[in-house]
Amino acid sequence: MFTRAFDRRVRIAAGVLGFSLLVGASFGTYALWPANLETGYAPEQPIEFSHKIMAGDFKIDCLYCHSFAEKGAHATLPTVESCMGCHDVIQPKNPDGSLRPGIAKLLEYWKKKEPIPWVKVNDLADFVYFDHSRHLAGGVKCQECHGPVETMDRVRRQFSLKMKFCLDCHSQPPPVGAPPHQTTRAPINCNTCHR
Repeated sequence: MFTRAFDRRVRIAAGVLGFSLLVGASFGTYALWPANLETGYAPEQPIEFSHKIMAGDFKIDCLYCHSFAEKGAHATLPTVESCMGCHDVIQPKNPDGSLRPGIAKLLEYWKKKEPIPWVKVNDLADFVYFDHSRHLAGGVKCQECHGPVETMDRVRRQFSLKMKFCLDCHSQPPPVGAPPHQTTRAPINCNTCHR
């Protein structure tokens, strides 16, 4: 009923359509995969703050602003008081002599005695137990989980922080000097992180 040329065109069109659907579905799955959705998350903060300047250029240690990281489970976000520890004296100005917008906002929070409503960038699920102090005591550098924050003008989530990411790190060979019975860098049993 149909000519060979028509039949061939239909097969080519069906092949192109099938290939397009496969590529589209693959890309959609990759783009919407939860771990990929979360990496790169860089929310706008209430005060424009450059970690590149503070941690990179001025070499301010992470623990100055995230002071509870070595003392407890949570690293905590900087308080107005910790920011004002420096910015009570150091208040950069624009060429026209006005305060830079970030400093002006900081001073508003300070005058109103209000906390800065920082937006968390790296956050774990509620059913995961994570202790910053334990990791720091074990020699884990902040950048291993948070990426090169000292190079970021706006902090972004560098890694997915999903279970596979943590297990990949915990499963590495033990550090030099570890007890002979230790077979991995850190425990990999479920109740280490799920209590």
